[in-house]
Amino acid sequence: RPFPMTKVSWGGARNSKERYSDALTRAQCEAILKALSSMIAKDVPPNRFLTVHWEKLGLAPADCMSAISSFFRLARDWARKRGHEIGWLWIRENDFGDGMKGEHVHILLHIPEPIIGEFTRRMTRRWLLRVAGGKYVKGAARFDTIGPRASDYRSAPEIYRENLGKLVVCYLLKGASKEVARELALPRSNDGGRIVGKRWGRSQSLK
Repeated sequence: RPFPMTKVSWGGARNSKERYSDALTRAQCEAILKALSSMIAKDVPPNRFLTVHWEKLGLAPADCMSAISSFFRLARDWARKRGHEIGWLWIRENDFGDGMKGEHVHILLHIPEPIIGEFTRRMTRRWLLRVAGGKYVKGAARFDTIGPRASDYRSAPEIYRENLGKLVVCYLLKGASKEVARELALPRSNDGGRIVGKRWGRSQSLK
């Protein structure tokens, strides 16, 4: 069963330091939902949720997109050495004008079950340090399951889909503009803050 609002108008800002945006557009929200439906249809549903606060790791906003690309390259190469492919979908946000969070990214990851035990918080922190440099700062990254248990997407699919839907619609799309939130009946809109370059993306395997 696909997620709602999956009709998409493709496009979006290229990864340029001269391009910026202040909120998710309607087309971007619909594209994110379609990409999520694609993950489920291709049997690579998200089973991990990672949030990285780049500012806490000392990165300037203009350098965050490069750090995201480098992080995924490390994670992908690590998985391929073990004979597996991972999938991901990410959304960037900045603080909401209060200076509390700074630049950060929310990432939905699919990690194949045979290597999910190795894909740990410690491993992700190691990759983050390689792309950002310096020492790890407490609270710079949060690594969660989607739902009460990591196996819910397989053992309790209805519970999994409910939790995933709430996470995406209520949290990951909260950076939509107030106008878009009204149009799509999103329950939350907080203004995603100014982002330099691409605002969201996904792995090539989902295209």
